[in-house]
Amino acid sequence: MSPLNVAALVPAYQAAAHLGEVLLGLAALPNRPHVLVVDDGSRDGTAEVARQFGVQVHSFAANRGKGHALLAGFEQLRDFDAVVTLDADGQHPPAFLPAFVAAAEAGADLVLGRREITPDMPPARRFANRFSSAWCTALAGQPIQDSQCGYRLYRREVLRRTPVRASRYEVETEMAVRAARLGFRVAHADIPTVYGDEKSHLSPTRDVPRIVAMMLRLSFEGRPAPKEA
Repeated sequence: MSPLNVAALVPAYQAAAHLGEVLLGLAALPNRPHVLVVDDGSRDGTAEVARQFGVQVHSFAANRGKGHALLAGFEQLRDFDAVVTLDADGQHPPAFLPAFVAAAEAGADLVLGRREITPDMPPARRFANRFSSAWCTALAGQPIQDSQCGYRLYRREVLRRTPVRASRYEVETEMAVRAARLGFRVAHADIPTVYGDEKSHLSPTRDVPRIVAMMLRLSFEGRPAPKEA
């Protein structure tokens, strides 16, 4: 079996301070992936940092949300065998990317990052992660052990056939549940929990209710229809 042709997709918003370190880590990998940075309307030079590293850049004129950035990136990378998504703030160490690829080459269609639960993780985030992961597992019919981690690998067929209605932070959870329901094989890759001085752009008043609403919608709807093959 030939190696997977893998791309790395980095959605980035106001990430100039940390993006360079992420791109350096990707460049240092033994099998360096193609890299696409989707700049989600940043005003701090995020796109300029990405261009300095010679990676592909796609920019929005204004902030549209992580989900839009991911979906735009998936479209641009549709010819790759698999796409690995990782955040631009340094919480997802690029050195662990080969573990995701190895899991896919072993037969997984969707590989989810599984963060170590440590005292560094805020208690509210630990509770939210455990609660949402248990809910996602019940909906998906397969284990979803860290529903909120954005470090993931999606095979091309997952991206092509999994319907998505969400558009912001909830898109990742929706894709995992729907892909699992469609019968795609889900696996996990262990990654460390990294917290630095970066601030999350997830809004408790705007994004959390959207995530809960999406989960409720999935709870009451039937099995989603796949995209046209």
